[in-house]
Parts: sequence; structure tokens; C-alpha cells
Amino acid sequence: MIAASFWQTHAGQAVSHPPLRGSENSEFAIVGAGIAGLSLALQLAEAGREVVVVEESVPGAGALGASAGIVAPQLVRTTPRRVLSRLGRDVGGGWLRLIGESGGHLFGLIREHGIECDARPHGFVAPARGADALRRLTTVVDEWRPFREDLTILDAADVANLTGTQGYAAGILDASGGGIDPVRLAHGLADRLVAAGGRLFHHSPATALTREQDAWCLKTKDGSVRAARVVLCANGGNHRLHPLLRETVLPMRIHELVTHPLSAAMRAAVLPHGQALTDLEHDIFSIRWIAGDRLLTYYPVAAHTSAAGIEAAVNKRLHDMLRYHEPFEIAHLWEGVAWMNSSLLPRVVRLDERLLAVQACNGRGIATNAIVGREVARMLLAPTSYNPQIALEKPRRVRGFALARHLPTVLLHGARTMARWSRR
Repeated sequence: MIAASFWQTHAGQAVSHPPLRGSENSEFAIVGAGIAGLSLALQLAEAGREVVVVEESVPGAGALGASAGIVAPQLVRTTPRRVLSRLGRDVGGGWLRLIGESGGHLFGLIREHGIECDARPHGFVAPARGADALRRLTTVVDEWRPFREDLTILDAADVANLTGTQGYAAGILDASGGGIDPVRLAHGLADRLVAAGGRLFHHSPATALTREQDAWCLKTKDGSVRAARVVLCANGGNHRLHPLLRETVLPMRIHELVTHPLSAAMRAAVLPHGQALTDLEHDIFSIRWIAGDRLLTYYPVAAHTSAAGIEAAVNKRLHDMLRYHEPFEIAHLWEGVAWMNSSLLPRVVRLDERLLAVQACNGRGIATNAIVGREVARMLLAPTSYNPQIALEKPRRVRGFALARHLPTVLLHGARTMARWSRR
């Protein structure tokens, strides 16, 4: 298994920033230079406020850089009706509006700052199987109507013609979705942050966080930051800094792979208009074009599988899923992780006075984290006057964490096995 992702290998050298050494003072301190941390810090810096960002490695080195780069402004394993039922009209409606805006916000941010990150705002397709798929997805689109108007229902023929896939009974086309190069996006946001006056420190893992009267002291390996307010945006790494965040998120390990450049015939037959696709099945199927004529896809590879075995299995899967398929060779294979919580919704938690944490993007971080960063920044900039679209929650531990932490990966592999047998 290749350790670095395709993006990390091909992004080029980012602007280097030194580790934090000695003491810094700032109004705001942010832990983690992913999309949430960088977009939050950028908005604070553009408002003329002091902000320091400490990053364990470099921007794009974590879960963001190992992702598929898909912009999917959609819910995960739930529906708008269920969100409203669980959270109420005010909180639930706020989250639905933010998720609905998230794709347009991200691509707008990229355009506003002129970030070169292979942005492809061509749409996102979420297809489904089953005799009742058209009815189910039509209901979902209707539930979204009070919050957004950029979703289109697709029947079986629409899905097949638009995507080149086979076997789906219906789908949702989200015009606000698409894809980006996540590492180049992180590099671009980092550059804009520093240009706006923010301070960014690379290779500065946060090791401790303590309260000191009216401020927080954030310690790193070789330095410290004293800040009035702190926001933890390290996702799965947040738990190391506050005991209330332990056992609150679950890792779902995923494998991504990129092919060598494919033929013009393959490019014309599969997602010819450039959308990204991730289906709504438990046996997740996901594809998109990147870097010209390379196909990126996900596959639940078992541990210790040989490279040849992976290549054969992926070719078999795409042969089954696509109307047109040519055998291909894998150019790059890596493992990533998506952090999940029990609600499968983004979560912003209040840990203490002037201490927040953004956690669990649930596999939708590229679409949602930028707008969550924007919303948290607005809350921090106008704490008494801004009416946020999200409500700050309390940390919630996952019940039976010792066993539950393996559940996402087990379910994915189990779904793949069941799907394989059901098609025989």
C-alpha cells in the first residue's frame, strides 16, 4: 500500500512555514490546517483579527489529502425529514441550509481567491438500486425543496446515459457538487491565510491545552500559544487535547486508487460531462475523473491483498458496474480515513468557555467543512449579534466504543461480500 496519496505525491512543493518555537500570543488559536481550520482562520484574518494555526505536519497531509476530493453537498445515510425530526426545525433546518449551500460556497471560495486546485464544479450524482429507488429518491428531493432548489431526480435511463453505469434504478443530480484536488486546495487556502496576516506553523503537533485565567495555553512540541479563544479542527486528533472528546468519533478506513490515463473511448463513455459519482448503497461505489484521463475509484480492499489481486478485483468491479469498460492498470493506491459520529451529521461542540471543536465530517468534509469554518468564524466575530445556523452541542461518546470503532470498516467489507454473492 502506498503511504502518500496521489494528490500528496503530485501536488508539488507547498510554501514551507517553520515549526512553532517559543511563545506566541493571539486572539484566536486553531489546531489543524484542514479545510475547516484554514477556512475559519482565513475569515478571521480577513476580518483583521489575530489568528495562529498550528498543524501537526503540513496542510493536506491528513485525512483531507487522502480523500477522493469529491464535493458532495449531501447527507450521509439519512434524509431531511429525519434530520428535522431529530434536531427540530431551527437546528435541523440550519444544518440543512448549510449543507445545501456548501458546494456553492466552496467553489465560490476557490474562485474568489483564485486557488488552482483542478476545481470541477460539474455536479455530483448519487444513484441507488431497487424497485422503489425512484419513489424513495423523489421523496428525498421533495424534502429538500424548502432548503435548496438545485437537485434533480433521475430515472434509470437518465442515470445510465449521464454516468455510463448500469444497474441503477434512479439517482439524484446535485448541480452544486463536483470535485477538487484536496491538497492543492489546502495549499491555496494556507497561502491566502498567510497573505491575510494569519500565522501558520508547520510540523507543530499540539500536545496539551490548559486554561490560564481568561485565556488558553496551547502547547506544541517546541512552543506554545496563549489565546483568548481556541478551536480544535484536527478531527480524529482532537481527542488528544481534551478528555471529553475521547471516544466520540469512529474511523472508517477506505482505499482510494487512481488508474493510468485511459482511452478516449472510456473517457467518453463514463461520466462524459465530468460529474463525480458516489452511490447510496451499503456496498459503496464511487468514481470520478482526475488529472486529465485518470479514473479515481474506491474499493474495500482486504488487508495484505497483493497489488495484482487488487487490480483484478477493481477491474472486475468496474466491468460489472459500467456499460463500457477497458482493462486498466492501477497507477496509485493508498489508504485514507473518514471520521464518523453517531448522528452522521457535522458536529460543532462547546467544550468550555471560549473552546470549541469541529469534528466528524462523516465522509463529506470537503463539501461541509469550508462552510462550517465560515459559520464558526461568524459566531466568533460577532458572538452577541450573529444568529448562527448551527447550534453548539455537547460532546457525545459512542456507546461501546471498543467494538464500535471497527464497525464502519466491517460493514463496508460485509456489504461488498453480500453484494458480490447477490449478483451471482
